[in-house]
Amino acid sequence: MIQVLLLMVMGSCVGCYTAGGEPVSLLGTTAERIEKKLTAQEIADRVRDTEKIRGKITATGVVYAFERDIVIDDLDEKGDLKRRQTRKFRSFTDNRDPVLLLYDGKKPTPEQVEKERKKISKHQRKYLGGKESDKSNNSRGDEKLLIRQIERYGDYLVPRLLGEGILLGRPVYILQFLHNPEKTFRDPLVNLALQHLLIKVWVDQEEFQVAQLKAELINPLYAIGGLAGKLETFQLTAMQKRLTPEIWADWKVSVAVHGRMLWDSFTIHFSSESSGFKRLKAPD
Repeated sequence: MIQVLLLMVMGSCVGCYTAGGEPVSLLGTTAERIEKKLTAQEIADRVRDTEKIRGKITATGVVYAFERDIVIDDLDEKGDLKRRQTRKFRSFTDNRDPVLLLYDGKKPTPEQVEKERKKISKHQRKYLGGKESDKSNNSRGDEKLLIRQIERYGDYLVPRLLGEGILLGRPVYILQFLHNPEKTFRDPLVNLALQHLLIKVWVDQEEFQVAQLKAELINPLYAIGGLAGKLETFQLTAMQKRLTPEIWADWKVSVAVHGRMLWDSFTIHFSSESSGFKRLKAPD
């Protein structure tokens, strides 16, 4: 998720990139006071195994549908609203293409539906290695999509155990993830951004699902060459909802971005909330 959002939000900057301040370092940890047998790496490995189990169960036809309401606010320099976009999708836990239900509060035209489908499919293929979607037969999704990403990029971040806590009444491990300097992405902006992102993850202790993720840009990013720009703030919070012990789904996501491109500043607030989770009938 982090890689996708970073590339989508900051992809408009062109050229070479630098950053202010020092890279993110390890936060103060209480791990030494926690009498737990599992290390941070073992917890991370359990999360990987859980996602593999999720993929196998989804492949058997256990799929949930839900409605996702999205609001995107574009603010001016004074913080006043310039433009608001809203979308309502019907989404699925097997990563199939979501179905556009409302476009700015109205029933979408066929052209709007196709435009959104192509945009989502393009981002999924580019950033997550998804398959080309087939609009004529989208009864099944790509249940192994996240598994492939875990296998490919699982070692790009190094986990550190910060402590324990309670989130929505359930015990969680709190991990910090640091960029592994021995692993690099093709996109130099992603590598630089990861060095200056404070990434914390709350992992459910019983089911080893990611219950919450927070990422914050600690130092501004500068673009030189091409169009000069500056990304001053990036804050992401994402929470998952427990549907079954094996299947947790996207629930609440919020993103706040502020920066400058040439002489114009931009502030974007993105929020998404999912509801109406229902299990689909297995195909015959």
